[in-house]
Amino acid sequence: MKEIHLSADQIITLSDYPPHHEQCLKIYFRIFQNGRGRIVPPVPVIHISTGIPFTKAHGKRAEKYNGLLTAFLESHPRAQYFLLDGTHRTTAAALTHNKVPVLLFKVDKDIKEARKLVEQGELFSLTAGGNSIKEAIKTLEKHFLKAMSFQTVIEKTERMVSEKVLPPYMTNFYNQK
Repeated sequence: MKEIHLSADQIITLSDYPPHHEQCLKIYFRIFQNGRGRIVPPVPVIHISTGIPFTKAHGKRAEKYNGLLTAFLESHPRAQYFLLDGTHRTTAAALTHNKVPVLLFKVDKDIKEARKLVEQGELFSLTAGGNSIKEAIKTLEKHFLKAMSFQTVIEKTERMVSEKVLPPYMTNFYNQK
């Protein structure tokens, strides 16, 4: 497990829209806005070389899903990481033009170690199911099969700004830079 910092266009985000907990987003926004992002626990990601959540299911929906995922990856060559948890933190970092602190999971041991960090309060949560990379990828597959869409953190952030689903002070700050 390695901590790195990524740009918002490098991360394929989860499809929760608009933000489920605006209060959490407000807190993270202020933390990043005030240059304190280093105190925020990193978000877990996996690199596409570790696994891509294609479905092995059959049928038109599965075929469409795999086609959408393939097209997305081809049209977004910088998007190399799948987010496993932490959409509010990634959005706050993007809104404040900061890089996103991430934990890169490569092997099953990384996920097990992260679960221990959650128990100790060092990480907030890890919603991806199971204790293995395979199970995390399966969780992503289920999530995206339901959503049938893909977007990077920056694309989702810009959508929230343009559709005015954020408090004006966040939008104004984002647009100033």
